[in-house]
Amino acid sequence: MKIIRICAIIIIICATAAGAFAVPNEIQGRLGTAYATDPDKFGLDVSGQFNWVLDPYFALGFDAGFYWINWSRKIGTKTSGAATVDVKADTNAYDIPVMADAQLRLPVLKKYIYVTPYATIGLGYSFMLLTYSQPDFTTPAPESKHYNAESINKFFYGFTWQFLAGAGFQPEGSKIEFIGEVGYRGGALKSGSIEIDMGGYLFRLGVKYPFGK
Repeated sequence: MKIIRICAIIIIICATAAGAFAVPNEIQGRLGTAYATDPDKFGLDVSGQFNWVLDPYFALGFDAGFYWINWSRKIGTKTSGAATVDVKADTNAYDIPVMADAQLRLPVLKKYIYVTPYATIGLGYSFMLLTYSQPDFTTPAPESKHYNAESINKFFYGFTWQFLAGAGFQPEGSKIEFIGEVGYRGGALKSGSIEIDMGGYLFRLGVKYPFGK
């Protein structure tokens, strides 16, 4: 709860500063993939970000995303006609990270390398729903053991941080800037005594659009 309060205070400060100085704003939309350590899988990563651009070099903001991973594992076998087939249980993780961000930009390099490099650090919280389901099945003879269908839902949450390095390319005469970034998002999420490490590398492409003053 302390982390949530800290993040809320940061966002309120950002909003207050933006109102006081009437700084320009911008929005970003990004799509990519991210890796999670404990599931040992890559998943779909979608995020949106709102920034207050303090000057050409610094921006403050917040972002929220949706991170989905699906994986299966063999839990037994069953007879299907004359064949023996594997029975698998499916797990889905639906993770929503929410973070306050600070971003450093280097627009002076654009005239040399044609893109604007930037680095972002974010602190926040993640909320994740984990679903597990297995079918009803009976193992082959001579064991012939029956297993009932099972469905489990668990809610996880925990402190999350991220560090991103990226670059933006803005075509001449366009307000839209195309961005690409790589980074690492860390977070060990808990549900009671169970902990899942959802930390891992991420890779995203997206667009940025300015508005406001």
